Amino acid sequence: MDDRHTYARNKVRRQGVVWRAYAFTARNLIRLLAPALLVFLPIGLLAVTVLVVLVDGSAAVVNGDFELVGRPEPPLLGWAAAVLVVSVAGQAVALPATVVLAAGLLVGRNVSISGALRAAARRLPAMAVLVLVGVVAFTAALAAGLGILVWIGAQVTAYAVMAVLALFAMPCLLAVAPVALEGRSAKGALARAYRLTAGASGATAFTLAFGVALFPMLAAQAANRAVSGLPVVPAVAGCVLALVAVPFQAAVIARLFLHRLVVKGTIAEFKKIVDGLPESAPRPARPVRVLAALLLPGLLYGGAVLINPLGWPEVSETAVTETWPRDPDSEAFGEDGRPKPELGASDLRALYAGQGGRMVMLMDDFEPAKLLTCMDSTCTRTRFTWAEPVGARGYTAAGARLADGRLVVSTWAQEGTDEDGLVLHLDKWRARLGLLLCDATACVPAPGGRPITEVTSSRQDRTVALAARPGGGLLVAQSYTLPLGERDIAEEGLSITTCDDPACTRPRTKEVAKLPVSRYRDEHRGLIAGVGPDDRPVVLRFDLETGAVFVISCDDPACARARVGRPVRGSADYPDGQAGAAMLVRADGRPLIAYLDVRDGAIKLLDCRTRACSQAGTTTLSEPGHNAAPAMVPDRDGRVLVAYQDLDREQVVIATCTGTRCTRTPVTTIRRSGGHGLAMALDGRGRPVLAWVDFGGWGDWDLVVTTPL
Repeated sequence: MDDRHTYARNKVRRQGVVWRAYAFTARNLIRLLAPALLVFLPIGLLAVTVLVVLVDGSAAVVNGDFELVGRPEPPLLGWAAAVLVVSVAGQAVALPATVVLAAGLLVGRNVSISGALRAAARRLPAMAVLVLVGVVAFTAALAAGLGILVWIGAQVTAYAVMAVLALFAMPCLLAVAPVALEGRSAKGALARAYRLTAGASGATAFTLAFGVALFPMLAAQAANRAVSGLPVVPAVAGCVLALVAVPFQAAVIARLFLHRLVVKGTIAEFKKIVDGLPESAPRPARPVRVLAALLLPGLLYGGAVLINPLGWPEVSETAVTETWPRDPDSEAFGEDGRPKPELGASDLRALYAGQGGRMVMLMDDFEPAKLLTCMDSTCTRTRFTWAEPVGARGYTAAGARLADGRLVVSTWAQEGTDEDGLVLHLDKWRARLGLLLCDATACVPAPGGRPITEVTSSRQDRTVALAARPGGGLLVAQSYTLPLGERDIAEEGLSITTCDDPACTRPRTKEVAKLPVSRYRDEHRGLIAGVGPDDRPVVLRFDLETGAVFVISCDDPACARARVGRPVRGSADYPDGQAGAAMLVRADGRPLIAYLDVRDGAIKLLDCRTRACSQAGTTTLSEPGHNAAPAMVPDRDGRVLVAYQDLDREQVVIATCTGTRCTRTPVTTIRRSGGHGLAMALDGRGRPVLAWVDFGGWGDWDLVVTTPL
């Protein structure tokens, strides 16, 4: 017996604790995995079962992985807290049990798995205190560093202080061994750990830091990076690595404790620990069972995601601008010598299904309009080009999709301005409204097109909306400010221009209405043009300041007579800037309108009973609160899809409506703040494609394309 003790003492005395412990774990991994599997598999299966019950429609399969959609509700937060507490308790059993197994293998004693687990379970109160002490110690280190960072702003000093305090607290990890192997209390185990590390406190602290914390974390990050972008695999790899990490951590703790005990302790202490191990008869390892248990969570997860038995929405999502440079000072030039376009957080105007099934986004703000074309179905490859020529600025561009997939885009040619668009001479300033025809690669002036409108006052705001007519022509709607009358009431005029061809070679313009609407800066969301199957125009005017909805309907294609309805009166309260509306014209010519009600913040659907919507039924699609302006399209099954951003619950939602019966489906999570634009169109397969801006700040935002599959 003494010879065996001597051999074991000499074995653990050797230097190189971390790499020797890791090599030892690799050789004995099957046996050392058992405690972690027996503890965490039941916890994981129970947690997943409860989670499935709690999600209740707020889950989706995004890019091949399960994802909770939106802000977690209180039941989910309670579930997460409970899982955290139970997992920590499980770690407080699995880690010391594995330390007991590793110590037995290191000194040549066969320790039963059940005996190790029973010993660890008896030590649970001491381990709970030890966990609490460790949490307090590392929290204090973090608080000290953050305090220095906030107080004096010295980042290097703050990190140095956190690192020193964290290293000083590392013996808390070593104290697991005295608890598990000697049955000490938490206080006695901590005292024992600090005594054993005396004389080599730096070396033991770094050994624990790298062997127990840093190397497992780096391995997990490397594995996650290696399999990122693959469906299912990252979750499976993360689960496997979390279980495998426990034996490696336990082996480092066990070997380091025995190593320091040989260096600092006595032979009698070493012998007492060896003799106190719960020895049992040798049993053959069962690698098939262990590997099956190790892979079971990943296989269940992968099967649930691929088969999707609960019918969760399946979504493809791409952050288009995730890798785009965000340096506004670095100006790049194209082959034509013109600066390459830059994308802003507020540029998104509309989304269309272009030629060849490619989705095309119209972008415009203060610079000339641009087109962003998705070159594949997921929009991972894009083409970003100018739509308007040099110098076209001042008025926001509008667009419409033609029957052949091309786009027609409005543009304004100005005279009397410098190269930056500043007016040089008020009396010489002119702006003429024209059209551009665009395919997926470039835009050209409409051949034979004539100016539709000429504006002679730079102080007159104009908003344009376009719609394709059934016979191949074009409808152009314009709203513009009117001079204040005798009653000093703000009004705007509305005109309609009908064209027989997309180039608008023979425009016919008619003033059709005056509306009591005050102009608002971002008016592109407030004017929508539509045409019914009988070629009769319908125009929606949404007052972004009061939330009032006006519908102007024409009795004939030339709009010889127009009727004005006001289905929503609005409110005098000024909205928060997220208001807006969407409209489509049904086969019988009656409009269907989705809008944000500024009184309660809810998204609502107006089912107009007349063409002018003088009578309408109202359906509430969202919860009241903080929502953003909707987008709307009809699908191929005759239903209506309304998409909006629920900013309170941090989710993008699609409401599917048959008549006024609607169901809501959250499809993705708003990870920042959202609220800076959303557009929707059907792709070539009839699937809704959403383009939206996930906005967290002017230097922290992404253009996101989300496609429910």
